[in-house]
Amino acid sequence: MNIRDIINKSDQFINKLETPNGFKLFIRSEVSPYARCFVIFNKNLTKQFDWLEKRKQQLIYDLNSDLYSFFLEKVRKKIDWLFDKSFLQLFCFTLSSLNILSGQLDKKNLDLLNKILEIDIKKSLKKKNVHKGVSMSGNYSMFIAIFNIYADNYLKIDRSKQIQDWLNFNLESLNSNGFWGNKSRMDYLQFQNGYHQYEIFEYLDFEKASWDIAANNSALMSDRFGHFAPWPGGGACYDYDAIFMLTSKFVKDNGQENLLKKTLNSIINNQNFDGGFCESKFMKNNLWPRTLSIIKHILYQPKHIKIWSLFINLNLLRNKHRYIITYWTNTNRKWDESNAWDTFFRLSTVYRICNRLDLTEKNLFKINSFPGIG
Repeated sequence: MNIRDIINKSDQFINKLETPNGFKLFIRSEVSPYARCFVIFNKNLTKQFDWLEKRKQQLIYDLNSDLYSFFLEKVRKKIDWLFDKSFLQLFCFTLSSLNILSGQLDKKNLDLLNKILEIDIKKSLKKKNVHKGVSMSGNYSMFIAIFNIYADNYLKIDRSKQIQDWLNFNLESLNSNGFWGNKSRMDYLQFQNGYHQYEIFEYLDFEKASWDIAANNSALMSDRFGHFAPWPGGGACYDYDAIFMLTSKFVKDNGQENLLKKTLNSIINNQNFDGGFCESKFMKNNLWPRTLSIIKHILYQPKHIKIWSLFINLNLLRNKHRYIITYWTNTNRKWDESNAWDTFFRLSTVYRICNRLDLTEKNLFKINSFPGIG
């Protein structure tokens, strides 16, 4: 296991995503403002500081320019940008990227942030059904926390009351599984959606959350290869979210070491030939190999999620799911196609495991000390 070689190969892939007009999410895609952020995340994580320094001023300018252009697009389409996931996500990714580059928001984007800060924390969290744990509510909860923490820590605008309101709302609505929602049985949605609030809990050094309960329940979602997605081969987000829970400094040792090693080996062995990482190498478009992989995956799934996994995978066999569709690019990507997002998350998972197991390879990575993702 040579993690240094894995990093070097992944960086060679990331380099191929740079074009004179911007950055691609994957080789076949057009340039994307999201992809620029993901490339910056990768470069910082793998300590490519000279690369970042060389492009620093242009990146800071482009980050601000693309963010405001996206805002204008939302206004033109009459979309409520204050609650739009795609805009708020790009805004948060932009803040993370600017922190890496020691950059700042320009005046126009700072004005947008001030409008976001006018949102009532409790009312907005309730409006998005964060307490009910509905899909994507965890993302919104994380976004609104990031904006307030950024204003408090970086702009020196006192947001201590709003941050405490955020903590109280999320803490008071925790369920018996350590996440959010009314379901008593653990499922994929709870940890994959609820991970986002724990990202903020960890940044704020907030120990009062149900760390150990949430981590133990996340471990129950593992398949035989140490992946945590409903489908075979895992998923960059699903695997990272679960590993984040299992490796937090607030989580006690509960026998997760063997599971972490299993996940580490699986991720390392799934690096693509081009050096990048994908969502899942076992979900290729070839129908029969894909179907056989799904059948094997379901047979070895833990009993409490077999049926859930079956329904999800039956849906994924439909023709419309042959590609992964996101708003990050107009071109849809293949399940086994290397891209900047999955590469960043896979390498971040490797770091979290190395750090928890106190492996020397943890020193090969640089973490962005900033709330949220990136």
